Amino acid sequence: MRYNTFMKKFAKLVVLLVVIIFVLSFAKNSLVQAVLSGAIANTAHVPVRIGSTHLSLFKASIDIRDFRLGNPSHFREKNLADISRIYADLEPGDLTKSRLHFKDIDLNVKEIVVIKNREGKLNVDALKPTQKEKAGSQKASAGKAPMLQIDRLKMSIGRVVYRDYSQGEKPVEQVFDINIKDRMYTNIQNPSAVISLIMVEALTRTSIARLANLDMGLFQDGAAGALSKGLGLVGDGVDQAEKTTKGLLSLFK
Repeated sequence: MRYNTFMKKFAKLVVLLVVIIFVLSFAKNSLVQAVLSGAIANTAHVPVRIGSTHLSLFKASIDIRDFRLGNPSHFREKNLADISRIYADLEPGDLTKSRLHFKDIDLNVKEIVVIKNREGKLNVDALKPTQKEKAGSQKASAGKAPMLQIDRLKMSIGRVVYRDYSQGEKPVEQVFDINIKDRMYTNIQNPSAVISLIMVEALTRTSIARLANLDMGLFQDGAAGALSKGLGLVGDGVDQAEKTTKGLLSLFK
């Protein structure tokens, strides 16, 4: 009888612990999701929506699914970019130095939508780095300890869509399947550089800059440092990475 009573109490305790762990886990991931949304929106200058976030304290990793950059308020469509997954390995020891250090980030961009509205304004102009962000990048490259460090960034991009509403109610649309796979960068020290890298990689492989009269100068400035620090496909040799870098940068001369 005592054994049965003990087992019932033990079973209730196990259930209670499971519930507590589940609630704490949900609260932890909700908090991380809220913090990340705010931080990325501040860097990208556009609204951010995250489908789900999983933080593993044991693995020191963050897994983000269904991440979307929204459009500025004066654009009718919701999404500017659809990023299916961001997976990052964190270096927890650097948090004690007030420094966010990622050993690896795997970024999978499903789609980027470039829109010209009826007034001729472009949604992607909102993503361009500010003068303050450019200054932060220059300080990091000059030797000042960066608040952010990404050792390796691996990026894939599926397609870019261009919609032009300036000619009428129904947009003129063009789709560019660029299918970039596992492009690798190293030693990134500025969060706005990641946005610039995505735009440089995506748009230099389309005719959108010419069609939309898009000035790529600020994106080029923001991405130049990362491009010069080891861009290349996974498995590429140094020579191939250098050729790719020079080829991209030459498009802006």
